Amino acid sequence: MRALVISDTHFGAWTGEDLLCEAENLAVIEPQLDVDEVILLGDMLDFLFSPLRRALMAAGGLFDLLRDKLQGKKFVFLAGNHDHHLVAREAEEVIELALGAADSAGGLPDTRRGTEGFRRLLERRLEGVQVEIHYPTYTFADVLCTHGHYLDLHARRVGSFPSQLFGRVIWSVSVGRRHAPTLDDYEATTQLLTGMLFTIAQLPNGTHAQRRVYRTFQSLERAIGAATSPARAVEQLAHRVRQRASGRSEGMAEQDVAAYDDARTQEQERRRRAGAPSGGEAASYALARRVRPSDPVQPAVEAFEQVVTNLGWARDTDKIVFAHTHQPLDGVLGPSGRWRYWNTGSWIYEPDLSSRRAYTAYLRNAWPGTAVLIDSDAPEPRLLRLRGHLNPITRGTFSE
Repeated sequence: MRALVISDTHFGAWTGEDLLCEAENLAVIEPQLDVDEVILLGDMLDFLFSPLRRALMAAGGLFDLLRDKLQGKKFVFLAGNHDHHLVAREAEEVIELALGAADSAGGLPDTRRGTEGFRRLLERRLEGVQVEIHYPTYTFADVLCTHGHYLDLHARRVGSFPSQLFGRVIWSVSVGRRHAPTLDDYEATTQLLTGMLFTIAQLPNGTHAQRRVYRTFQSLERAIGAATSPARAVEQLAHRVRQRASGRSEGMAEQDVAAYDDARTQEQERRRRAGAPSGGEAASYALARRVRPSDPVQPAVEAFEQVVTNLGWARDTDKIVFAHTHQPLDGVLGPSGRWRYWNTGSWIYEPDLSSRRAYTAYLRNAWPGTAVLIDSDAPEPRLLRLRGHLNPITRGTFSE
């Protein structure tokens, strides 16, 4: 038995380029769909930065492809934080509206949970495919799969005092004085981090309001950055010292500067067309998650292992596939040495253009277009870098 695990397609999001809307990227993933199951490990639809209808329309090409390739097979959906409301009561009305299920008087059913409405929608779009919805975990061939957004409660942003302060505030509000969060605590944190964004995005002109909020947020980030500039100056000096010690140049190669400038120009143009804020920090991680794709990968692994430990999820396995961070991983050993981790990465191009160094880290840590293959006859899962040949580092247009 074989399963392909993908995640973080973020259909509809104005914060980045949802790659599986494009025929050429669907063609890249199509040969990998000769499997028994496809597991969509969360954030398929971006309800935090897109109206529901637009997200569903953007997913149309993938739905058509899955329907054609999975006849008589299985599609498994798990929610992430960006489509978390599909497993919450609040989603029922918008799902029913999308299905056209309102009665002639405008009333809506109120006796079913949101997952039932979404299941019916999937069964309609994926006719002939067995549909299952699980949350928050699913197991295939002794491999535990989950989106991983609970790690935000423990995530620490390296060198970022504002984010560390924010984390402590979220912890105190959602968990209180407890030191070992329960499943309810993690769910409360998810609601706290995503509830406002979901509500705004589903209002008429809601995403326009979000863009205005982001511009205000950018101004706040710049003000905070100025207030913490001495600390950042020390960090930058330390980085330059490390570069010199390793014999590397302080600056970037001329081709790297050109590649960065070109990427920034293209992304600014995309954001202009989308009406999005144009700064390098204008991305979904600014408010909806605490780990930037350009961050080092180890802190996120440590945070996720804390979740696994607190909830006792992996007593019967040592192999775990998660998502959320957009940082693909291939069998990384966790800090305890008990579990190995794979991460599905993402299918949204959302570069960190806040600096040339951040862009380099994004290319290295979070280039999109990845999946994880689980084969019951293989000793462990395997990371597939399906768009790796397009990475500027791989193509030689950008050096590490």
